[in-house]
Amino acid sequence: MLSVLPTAAAASRSNASANASQTIKFAVAFHDVQVDLGKKGPSVGDERIFADALLDAKGRKVGHDAGVCTFTTLTPPEAACHITFFLLSGEIATQFLNAPPPRKVAAIVGGTGAYRGARGEAVIVEGLKQTGTITFRLTR
Repeated sequence: MLSVLPTAAAASRSNASANASQTIKFAVAFHDVQVDLGKKGPSVGDERIFADALLDAKGRKVGHDAGVCTFTTLTPPEAACHITFFLLSGEIATQFLNAPPPRKVAAIVGGTGAYRGARGEAVIVEGLKQTGTITFRLTR
């Protein structure tokens, strides 16, 4: 868990303006499972299933995600990913191409509740021991 994160209070309230932008950052405790489809061993079509915990600056769980990445090539290893983040005030849907560097940039393709109509980027940074951060830069 990271202690340098700002409060996630913004995630639990609605924007005052439909045109406002918003940045929200969380620590992430990653939990994923590799699914070996097709021939035994790494192959195109294999999947990685996600069910991660989103944590506030004090390490409390304030949300989670659910998603899947499907490997589209092995050289270099890349996978097409769709992950939805569940927060108290609504959901944020993302998609991106996952590749080896620990920093990934995902497109925010929509949302529900307080995040309805959201667009922008989500920056996912993988850390050590199945931890990391995610920063949502929301626009409307």
